[in-house]
Amino acid sequence: MFDPADDVPLGRLLLQAHRRAQAASLAKLQASGHAEIRLGHVPVITNLDPEGTRITDLAARAGMTRQMMGRLVKELEAIGYVRSRPHETDQRAVVVTLTERGERFRAEAPVAMAAVDRDFAQLLGPDELTRLREMLLHISES
Repeated sequence: MFDPADDVPLGRLLLQAHRRAQAASLAKLQASGHAEIRLGHVPVITNLDPEGTRITDLAARAGMTRQMMGRLVKELEAIGYVRSRPHETDQRAVVVTLTERGERFRAEAPVAMAAVDRDFAQLLGPDELTRLREMLLHISES
């Protein structure tokens, strides 16, 4: 029997599911008081070390240019999620740290992701979600 889902490459389906999970998590965070945060801001916040991180290192971790990372940092600084300062020993480098608001966002993100997991469990059923997790782990560990 022909199933139209067989024509969609698995990679595309995984990417679409990933994007849906990200968008759902972000929507929950936006609804809980982080309305200014966009999906593009997330790599800045998630790649920051507690003591701060240089913009060049943030860019490398996120797989983007230093210029793009610098722009995102400026946006987040303008809305109060991060602060930047010159590096202590290399005045050409900029170190970025989270503000209290940024720390709150980072602390609330796992709660939002867990809520999305519950939404997926409701959509698929808990047993199917467990099976999906197991299959995805198997693929990612191969």
